[in-house]
This record gives sequence, structure tokens and C-alpha cells, in this order.
Amino acid sequence: MTNLTRGDCDNLYKMLIGQQGNTTEGHMATLSIASAKGGCGKTTTAILLAAELALNHEYKIALLDSDVNQHASAFGGKAIIKGLTIIPNVDEANVLSTLRKAEVENDVVIIDLPGGSSTLALKAMQRSHFVLVPTQASLPDVRDAIKTTAQIDDAQELARVPIARAILWTRILPGFESKSARHVRTGLEGKGVDILSVALMERAAYREIHITGRVPSQDDPETAAAVNVRAIAKELLTHLEKLSEAA
Repeated sequence: MTNLTRGDCDNLYKMLIGQQGNTTEGHMATLSIASAKGGCGKTTTAILLAAELALNHEYKIALLDSDVNQHASAFGGKAIIKGLTIIPNVDEANVLSTLRKAEVENDVVIIDLPGGSSTLALKAMQRSHFVLVPTQASLPDVRDAIKTTAQIDDAQELARVPIARAILWTRILPGFESKSARHVRTGLEGKGVDILSVALMERAAYREIHITGRVPSQDDPETAAAVNVRAIAKELLTHLEKLSEAA
């Protein structure tokens, strides 16, 4: 499917949600953004996807900020995006209760998890239908991405249901790929790890969102930055749709 509207996706996760014992009416999916390290573009990815789904797909979105730096919450203090709520200070003690409430009130819940392995991340992953793992195309980053997928496996074992996941390449330079980056990328792609075909490019516009409180599509939906985010969101929704069909 190439074009997904809200009508196409209203029942996107009905079967999978039922499989996981989550019968919250109207709730489509819970998505965790996770990484074993910081600096990979995790929070930026979470903000961009949340804003894209709210602005251009008209979903009601809750973005739970559990990262120690609270950058998503700082963005939320400046942003005006209809349908997007950013919830600060989500920690190990309150993550499950916050998730339950957010799932009742929203179509999609996105969790910006802290870097590293933690009980907080394990709790959130167990309740997630999909985990997106941002990583840069460097060997240390890829090693950390593999650690994150191992943590997803642990959460899956505890939840006793499949937890879908995919790696998202981030901070890719437009029009250029170094030999080392290509070596790392092709090496990981050959290991059977699910990787989104669209990467998050390195764009000044993505850094500026933390200053302006505005995402690229709010200023010009046809800029390269806005088109890039739109393509990632489209591919992510397609992945979710395939999961619902397979459930």
C-alpha cells in the first residue's frame, strides 16, 4: 500500500492489540523509540514522527518523554501542534500508569526512552507494538543498536508476544556515503535485521526544531527535510499495517 490515510489505518492494530491483551478502544499503537546510547537522533526522531502523525495524518498523539535530558518536553513548551501532547518526566515509577492513561486518550503513543538499558525501557518495550531503533552508520553505534535489539528480545520474552522492531539510519549526509559508513550499513543489512529503507538525513532544519518549536512541514511541507520525515512516517505506517495483516 502506497498511500495510507487515517481511514486506512483506523483498525491498523486491532488484531495485534487484541493479541497483546490491550483492548483500549480507539488506540492504534504504542511505539517506543529506543537506543542503548545517546546522540543518535532518538529524541529528534520521536518529535518529528509525533508531529508528522499529528499534523498530516490527524492522529491524536501522546509523546511520553522519559529521557533524562527532557529535550522533547522543552520542544513541547514552544510547539503549537494540534493533536500532539507531550508528557514530561516519565520515569520507572510512573511509566505504566502514564501509558495506560495515554492509550485511553490517544490514537498513537510514542515513548522517547532514555539511552542505555533500564527497567524503565523494559517496561515500555513490553507494552509496545513496535520499537524503532535509531542509529548512525558507525561501528560503535551499530554495536549499541544490536544491544538495543537484544533488550527488545528480553522484553518480548517477558511479554510472551512478538514485539516488532526496525533500525532507522540517522544523520546520513545527503548525496554522500563514506566507505566506512557503507561497510557498516551493508554489513548490518546482511544480518537479517529489519531496517527502514528511508533514512533520516542530516539536516539543519532538524536541529532548529529545538530552537523554534516548529517542525519543517509547518513552514514548508515541500522542503527536503519535510519530505524526508513524511517518507519515514509513511514507511513506518506500512510496517504497522503489515503486522496487523499478519496477526
